[in-house]
Amino acid sequence: MLAFGLVLTLADLVVYVGARNFLRRDLDAQLRTLAGTELASAVDEPWDGVHLHDFPFEAGSLPEFADKFVQLIDAQGVVLLQSPILQSTPSLLAPDVIGRALQGQSPLADVVAATRPGRMIGLASQGPERYVIAVGLFTDNLEATLRQLRTLLLSVWVGAVGLTAVVGFTLASRALMPVRRITEKAAFIAAGQFATRLDVPKVDDEIGRMTRLLNEMLERLHGALEANQRFAADASHELRGPLTAMLGEIDVALKRDRSADDYRQVLDRLLDRLHVMVRLTEDLMLLVRAQEQQVPAVGEVGVADILNRVVRRQRDAAAEHRISLDVDAPSGLVAYADAGLLERVFDNLVTNAIQYNHDDGTVQIEASVRAASAEWAADQVVITVQNSGATIPAEERERVFERFHRLDPSRSRRTGGAGLGLAISREIVRLFKGTIRVTDGVGPGTTIEVCLPGGLAVS
Repeated sequence: MLAFGLVLTLADLVVYVGARNFLRRDLDAQLRTLAGTELASAVDEPWDGVHLHDFPFEAGSLPEFADKFVQLIDAQGVVLLQSPILQSTPSLLAPDVIGRALQGQSPLADVVAATRPGRMIGLASQGPERYVIAVGLFTDNLEATLRQLRTLLLSVWVGAVGLTAVVGFTLASRALMPVRRITEKAAFIAAGQFATRLDVPKVDDEIGRMTRLLNEMLERLHGALEANQRFAADASHELRGPLTAMLGEIDVALKRDRSADDYRQVLDRLLDRLHVMVRLTEDLMLLVRAQEQQVPAVGEVGVADILNRVVRRQRDAAAEHRISLDVDAPSGLVAYADAGLLERVFDNLVTNAIQYNHDDGTVQIEASVRAASAEWAADQVVITVQNSGATIPAEERERVFERFHRLDPSRSRRTGGAGLGLAISREIVRLFKGTIRVTDGVGPGTTIEVCLPGGLAVS
């Protein structure tokens, strides 16, 4: 607003100064014309001597005529003739102005005639008798015009600044209204109402886009907060179970004296539960590191080698239920990842494929290359782990990757699972810019697909 006021002031000043200069320049041009005409007509009748031509009436009484006044001044500055309106006024031109006129110049000067402001020009005659004819015009009308112009410019300035202030305040208030609503909603969110969302403006401008992005961010933060709350509750529940069982074992063992073999059996059971707790703690730490994007060194990893090692470890567990394990992976297939973490992913997937299978079932592991869909994209390695067990319902396909989520809690309790295997697998795969999902396989059962950057090794 201040800047606009200064610019408008400068514009008004330029307009006023320009108008005043134009009016005075036009007045001076009129004076030169009138003075030349007056000088010529003053000697147009030689027998009548030098004389003046004046209106026989008050020129100011007619608005279309300008008030003119004339003085005929000799070389000594004595007024020989003058307009009746001047009566007996002495020379209105100063001696130096008269001198310049006698030297052939046409000097201009501001004067006061009959108590009215005016402007005068002096022209000298060229005959043997030297005198100066001074012609003037009253400038009070010009000054009145300039005063009206000043009043008009001031009114325009006040009106423009006032209107700009009102319009600016209205527009600023309307523009800041969404910001105020955002601030109010942010206060609710800061007070702990994390489910609150910002009102999206109807106009798709910068604030509207910012509001949508903030809502998306709040949605993710709210989801992360709820997930962390569930994680803390589930983790404490998972740890409380083994701890409670261990306390019960110890309490029972201490109620009476027992033999060394009895104490050994108790310690063996406690050792098994401690192994479960250690594995759960390691899984939780691995999950947190993966979520914090603590990326290890990434290099070319032989996919077939990893899958064969995983299968060798899982053979005994599969044999207990007469489940066959088959691997089909080209020897030259590589993925860009960390070997230890990638082996952990497929260890979890094969373990789940065995646990959620039926006796005499199958687990089929296949790996292949998926060519890039565009020139700028990279090839991918696709590994599928398919079992012949139950099919995961469509509504559960995303939830199985959540922490501590189990499709069959009773089966997980019997097999010792904590519901972290798939959650860890997803975070590790994401760490290496890959994807993991439950997909439709051939026939009954469950198929999990893992896509990772990679391809065939260059020999």
